[in-house]
Amino acid sequence: MNEHSLKTAASWLILTLIIMQFIPLNRINPPENNPLTAPAEIVTILKKSCYDCHSHQTRWPAPAYIAPVSWAANAKVAAGRRALNFSRWRDIDSETAALRMHAIRKTVLDGTIHEQLYYRWKPASRLTEEERIVLLKWVDNYGREQQTGFKNSGNTLQDKSF
Repeated sequence: MNEHSLKTAASWLILTLIIMQFIPLNRINPPENNPLTAPAEIVTILKKSCYDCHSHQTRWPAPAYIAPVSWAANAKVAAGRRALNFSRWRDIDSETAALRMHAIRKTVLDGTIHEQLYYRWKPASRLTEEERIVLLKWVDNYGREQQTGFKNSGNTLQDKSF
């Protein structure tokens, strides 16, 4: 390839990247209609590690505004919200909630990082071992609450143990 062809190709590439910036994306955080109600410690853990993709409280990083990275980020968040959305938790029936809790438990137990790129970009979002244990206890307790109909108020010493 000669120098003129290389400059022409580079110019077209730059022009294409500039034009891509004007393609609109649905990168919004809708209002939370029926969010998950859980003990404060659980909400803190979920906000740290899960809410960017699984709620309407997404903290969009700077690259999420630059195409084509923005397209990938938008698609991942949309898929995450469809799979599990803590901002609309109370809109789902108890059977679906149980299935989602099972998926959360499996993900936490396996220690899998289902979105490795996200956790590489934001390593502080990874669950610590202590957070994993607390989250697993809460998930297990949530399942028992659904079966018995009794809820953990979080107000007594016994309730605080999840």
